[in-house]
Parts: sequence; C-alpha cells; structure tokens
Amino acid sequence: MMREAYYHEDDFCQVELLPLDSLQHCLRQMGEQQVFAGAHRSGAGWTEMHVREEAASKLCTLGITAEQLRLAVQDVLPPYDAVFTGYSSYRVECRNVLAFGGEDTETLFAGLDEHGIVADLWCSDAMPELLRLPLPEQLLLADWNAGLACPLSDHALFARYLQEYELD
Repeated sequence: MMREAYYHEDDFCQVELLPLDSLQHCLRQMGEQQVFAGAHRSGAGWTEMHVREEAASKLCTLGITAEQLRLAVQDVLPPYDAVFTGYSSYRVECRNVLAFGGEDTETLFAGLDEHGIVADLWCSDAMPELLRLPLPEQLLLADWNAGLACPLSDHALFARYLQEYELD
C-alpha cells in the first residue's frame, strides 16, 4: 500500500529547522511577530497579516543530501511514498518534497533543491526524532507558532519544549 503524507499550505515551515546562525534573526522576527499580533488582534483573529522575513542563512548551505537525511531517520521515521499539499479539497503532489513519519509520530518534511540538497526542513509539530537529523549541532528549531527558537544542541531547552508540547 502506498503511504501518502499531506501538509496544509499554511503549515509550510511553521515549525522549521534552520542553520544555527539564524538564531538572532529568529528571535528578532518572533519579537516583531508578537508585537504585531498584539497590535492587530481582533476577537478570534487579526486585522492585518504579518509576513516574516526569511533568514539570510539558508539551510542548503549545510549541504545535507536527501540520502543523508533518509539514512539518519529511517529507523524511527520511515519514508512516505508521496507528498501532497493544498487547502480545503484542493490537493497537489509535491515532487521535490520528501516526508518521513511513523504511525505514532509527527511528520518530517524536506524540500529539495535541484541538486538533491535539503533546502527546507519542517515538521508537523514538535518531535523528539529531530535529534536524529544530520548535523544537529548546526541546526536551530524555529517554532513560529510557539514563538520559540531552540538550538538542537541545547538538549535541556529542547527537552522542556517537547515536554510543554506534550502537555498541550
């Protein structure tokens, strides 16, 4: 049976991994996001949309290949056969996106560039399996929903983040 992963277009890189040198950028953007949200809150929504700036440092500069990623996570996060995105009833296949996940795990997504290098890396939500990624000491978890930036090498902070996530 073919395994398919799906992510809503609004979830793209909402919980993402970036190069560690993006930490200050993320903290600045998260602060701006919080101020903007407070100034534009209206009932259950907002009066305007905030678009965050992309980090100057790109994940592809780390040179993580699709094969390196697959080998690092395959024991705990088996690969999906196909990945789709969309909204409402609209769905489209993402041919340059890989996905990994088990029956009882969140899903890890990886967007590849034209050379098979991981250009975007994000997950459906907090997942301890992120510590299995290649080059974890050079990766930063940016959870834009929670307003948290956490170096994967900071095991204590990452453990607290996972614990808080499990309580939600």
